[in-house]
Amino acid sequence: MKKIVSHTSISMLLFYLIAQFLPVLIISAAPKNLQTEASIYGTIISFSLGAVAMLLLNRKSNIKNSLTSSPSLPLKSVFYWGIVVGIPLVLLTQYFANIIEILVLGLPIDSTNTQNILLIVESYPIYMIIVSIMGPIMEEFVFRKVIFGFLYDITGGIGAAVISSLTFAFMHFDGHILLYSAMSFVFCFLYSKTKNIATPIITHIAMNTLVMLVTFF
Repeated sequence: MKKIVSHTSISMLLFYLIAQFLPVLIISAAPKNLQTEASIYGTIISFSLGAVAMLLLNRKSNIKNSLTSSPSLPLKSVFYWGIVVGIPLVLLTQYFANIIEILVLGLPIDSTNTQNILLIVESYPIYMIIVSIMGPIMEEFVFRKVIFGFLYDITGGIGAAVISSLTFAFMHFDGHILLYSAMSFVFCFLYSKTKNIATPIITHIAMNTLVMLVTFF
């Protein structure tokens, strides 16, 4: 059991699950009049611990596949792909995915998940740290480094991207499966192109932060 848990992939998945369910325990232990605050700050604490744990685990990662075995692009190229290429590519992908969802699938333009998060941030601005930083870090490690990376040599890049992207979309518990999958597909592309998980992390953080800034400022 110790050997299994010591594998970076398993450890990252465990920390992700803990980060998701720890706030539930915190809420259940909190007085009824403080449950909202317990939910907010419990999520901030659990996601922050999860993100930091994954960053530390990644420093001594034992994940082995074609992506991790290939040399990363230089740091300058990682930032170029993460910001100059990644952000416009995600925006363009979101735009077309949104059009298809509205005109073909008949879905509303607004994402329930996004609207709920924005309401929380409006009341508790500190929650922005989860949306802009900690959440994206954990999601990129789990859905790109672990899931996409594990499947990459089994199904090929496209198959791995489809499976990991659909998993990413379903985990948001929102009806906008195409929208989230399209975004995730771009993150997979960025990771496979640069062989560095920092690239999609940079794009993901930048995108979420941009949404917050546009909404509130």
